Amino acid sequence: MRWIVTVDYWGNCLGMGEDDDGVPARGKPEQGDALPMEFWLCDARENVVFEGRCGDIDADWWHGFEPLMATWNIFRCRRLYYRRARTKEPWRLLKQT
Repeated sequence: MRWIVTVDYWGNCLGMGEDDDGVPARGKPEQGDALPMEFWLCDARENVVFEGRCGDIDADWWHGFEPLMATWNIFRCRRLYYRRARTKEPWRLLKQT
């Protein structure tokens, strides 16, 4: 699933992500505008470490874990919250269904 970091509170990770095939890739934050979901990656204290955009997590929740798995060890991200982009929907915690 395509995902990209569009806001970086950590430093030096802007544009980090994966392409449609799950291959690590860097891009420009503007490329995330075409993706349907937005996400927050948070540490254990619920501090937002990264914001980004990704494919449709509701349609493919398993691949929705990819941004979290990529940032788990290095950046200590422990939770991913998501919602449809450009909406005021409440943020939902990504969890196995």
